[in-house]
Amino acid sequence: YRIYKRSPAYNLARIMIAIFYSFIIGSVFLKSGGRRDAWKENDITAVISTMFFSLIVIGITSISMAVPVTQQIRDVFYKHRASGMVSHTSLSWALFFSETPYICMISLLFGIVYYAAVGLFHTGEQFGLFWVFFTLNVAIYSYFGQAFICLVKDTPTAGALVGALIGYNIFFSGLIVKPQYFVGPFQLGYWTAPGRFAFEGLVVTQFHENDTPVLANYLSPYFFYLNCTVDEVPEDCQGTISDYVNYFFGGRFTIDNFWVDVGALLAYMCLAKIATEFALWKFNYVNT
Repeated sequence: YRIYKRSPAYNLARIMIAIFYSFIIGSVFLKSGGRRDAWKENDITAVISTMFFSLIVIGITSISMAVPVTQQIRDVFYKHRASGMVSHTSLSWALFFSETPYICMISLLFGIVYYAAVGLFHTGEQFGLFWVFFTLNVAIYSYFGQAFICLVKDTPTAGALVGALIGYNIFFSGLIVKPQYFVGPFQLGYWTAPGRFAFEGLVVTQFHENDTPVLANYLSPYFFYLNCTVDEVPEDCQGTISDYVNYFFGGRFTIDNFWVDVGALLAYMCLAKIATEFALWKFNYVNT
């Protein structure tokens, strides 16, 4: 905890990075932000995409910054454990709770700026749910960063594990490849990627039962999904945001999965915590 407290540069840097990226990502919507009576198909696609991009970017920042700091703490711990001063369980919980307030703060600051810029969401409950899933996503990245550097000897090896987790989340979360296209053995990745549960949770809590009109692009797949005809005036071909999300994800992202998403994210947090404690208990990568 003292290392965290005495590292203002580290803590300030990741908070400022989160705010910076929230401005960068949210600036896409500044020109057309605010509440709207109707949305264009491209605009809703952009919002969904920036949600995904936000999860990945802040996740990468969190996990990459957690590794070197945790390595410093880990190496000091080996010496203290050799002298009988600190147990692996104590350090494991210290790492967990020391990181928690910063995770919550980063998610809150990012969410405030992103919400203000996008102008899509209308209730405090929706913002609260956005914060919950965004926080869980950041927590998973941060805690797995701790686990990886405790499980292996050095930063390059931990970096390989970090890269594998990031790539797994990018591919299987449901945007690069949509859920309806995962078939056969690829469904295993879809159902095990932690990023997928965070992304689904964000999407369904923000768009469920949202009846704001979405204007379909003329002759787009969504245009025909709505059974519009080529002779129809484009402005008359419209669905709702809720309909568009159902179309976009092939009906695979639903509010019925809410507790599955929450449970899965909490389970991954527990897995990272267990891996960290096990590694601190079993391994010693520094000569004491």
